[in-house]
Amino acid sequence: MLRSISADPRVMSALISPVRLSSGRAASFHSFGMAAALATAVAAAACGCNKPKDEPATAEISETARDFVKVDPGSPRLDFIKVEVVRASDGASRITLPGKVTFDEDRTQRVASPIDGRAISLLVKVGDKIKAGQPLLDLSSPRVGELQADAQKAVSDLGVSQKSIERVHKLKADGAVSEKEVAQVEGDYMKAKSDFARAAAQLKALGISASDPTVNVALRAQIPGVVVERNVLAGQEIRADSALPLLTISNLDTVWVVADAYEQDLGMVEEGARVTIRVPAYPDATFSGTVKHVGDVVDPVTRTVKVRCITDNPGHRLKPEMYAKVDVETLKPSKFIQVPAKAILNDGDKTMVIVATEGNAFRARRVQIGPEVDDSVRIVSGLSVGEKIVTAGAIFMKQELD
Repeated sequence: MLRSISADPRVMSALISPVRLSSGRAASFHSFGMAAALATAVAAAACGCNKPKDEPATAEISETARDFVKVDPGSPRLDFIKVEVVRASDGASRITLPGKVTFDEDRTQRVASPIDGRAISLLVKVGDKIKAGQPLLDLSSPRVGELQADAQKAVSDLGVSQKSIERVHKLKADGAVSEKEVAQVEGDYMKAKSDFARAAAQLKALGISASDPTVNVALRAQIPGVVVERNVLAGQEIRADSALPLLTISNLDTVWVVADAYEQDLGMVEEGARVTIRVPAYPDATFSGTVKHVGDVVDPVTRTVKVRCITDNPGHRLKPEMYAKVDVETLKPSKFIQVPAKAILNDGDKTMVIVATEGNAFRARRVQIGPEVDDSVRIVSGLSVGEKIVTAGAIFMKQELD
């Protein structure tokens, strides 16, 4: 309570008595206003001097800071959040990794042209089933004639060299030629033989012969499969040094599934381990496979290692670029922290949880997370067993912290 100043007659008399001017007359109304203002100031000073210094605030959130918020124990806001203790999961006999379906590169051909030219006709389209050796497109190029001419010349040069080496060997037996001349003829023969092999390989790659002059050639499939991509049009100019394949053919009877394993999980993943693959397109279906290779390097950005799995693909249900979840069976069970997915907050490139400490203090903490499986998210780093986090209503606490 504030102490009343009206109880002291001397103070009141001093405040309200007229101010005398040099002429002896009472002060004007302005002077009386100054006296009233002085009385107000004295009252305010009395109020400030008597207010308790340590009176607690009655606000619902009694203490705030940039990185934490403290909520009053009786606040109704606590009814809208749920706090749980962080626990380690039981040692699992399998680990779930995120992955993606890709082509089986051992059964995939990316068709390119060995020579420059122009596509004059396309013989297949996307979705066509292809047999090995089947023509895919016709190419017109003057380079074809040049290769045939080179091959014919190589055949002729090789014949001449063979006769020369036979003759020089006979002369050598009679002592009619020197060792230097014999070595030179043998060198010419080896060069002619090499040129012939190179020219024959070039013609074989194009599927043509030196005895049938032409300027057209057909590019053919090397494996059976399905045309899954076509990047060429009729009349298009084709370059041998192009990085983009003209067509892509793949045998989709088997596919690869490339999964990402975190560093902490590498001890649970081994080559030859059995895997079960699931995709969102077929929630009730699973595909069995095997781990074929565990990568040798860690991605510096994601801190993961590529794990290549192979699986049969009946009916070609698995499509390249599908996202997948890969359950890897392991003989080395390991414990790890998992929290409800709704406890995870995303703020741009930051991933956070709200940690509860003593006295109803809540802090935001950055964490590194793994894949989400069955509404749970694995915590890779940032949390310890025994800590408490907000698992429901975390978004409301984040608003308070902001």
